[in-house]
Amino acid sequence: MRSTRGTLLVAAGVALAATSLVSFVIGRGTTRQVGAAWLALAALLTLGLFVYTGAFAAENRSPTTHQRYDWIGLPTAVTLFRGTIIAWVGGLVAFVVLGESSSLWAWFAAIGYGIAAALDSVDGALARRTNRVTVLGSRLDMTVDALGLIVAPLAGVALGQLPWWYLSVGVARYVFVAGLWWRHRVGKPTFELPPRESRRVLAGLQMAFVPVALAPGIADEWIPSVAALAAGGLLLGFARDWLYVSGRLGEPARQSTPTPAEE
Repeated sequence: MRSTRGTLLVAAGVALAATSLVSFVIGRGTTRQVGAAWLALAALLTLGLFVYTGAFAAENRSPTTHQRYDWIGLPTAVTLFRGTIIAWVGGLVAFVVLGESSSLWAWFAAIGYGIAAALDSVDGALARRTNRVTVLGSRLDMTVDALGLIVAPLAGVALGQLPWWYLSVGVARYVFVAGLWWRHRVGKPTFELPPRESRRVLAGLQMAFVPVALAPGIADEWIPSVAALAAGGLLLGFARDWLYVSGRLGEPARQSTPTPAEE
């Protein structure tokens, strides 16, 4: 575990150095104050990502053999890279707060989140191909996906590319997890979800839609309608899953214990 945290410290240093370098490039296209605000917010998000990962360093092990690994591995490194790019996109919110918003920064958000979303399938494929599937990697993958679906839409709303109500897509998972925590807290039974491939499909559709929505001038007139369809499908899926875990829908399955996604 010490080795895992050691490699995380090195990775965090590299990520923060890269963030500073991007800040220097961004600063050439805006004022020093705005550039500093972007750096502060992006660095804070990046640091939070690595602190969160370090808190679960003990989970850097195989879910089947329970073998512990000394370093984070390439798949998890890719996931952390995705999270760092998402932090850069989140830094753009500082631009809007300080009154600077343009199509240039909207394109930065679209391309940045597009890269992070495209790499979503890469880390999982690498983990399977190199036999480095870990509990930590699975937790982090879900966390980065959820973070992206809050940060990127928030940047999109701030930049005027997405309607404000689309933020419900990012909030839904946290409301769901909070509801599970509350049921466990008060002693209410919680039941396992039946397998459903549409969960992954609906999440993937959001990750494909958001970069297009962030790109200015690309089907702008269709974005509100498509956003309503995409968000509606995901929210209905969460509502259906809640009926299952609370025992109101389907045959009552055995009670579940919290998973990494629920904790």
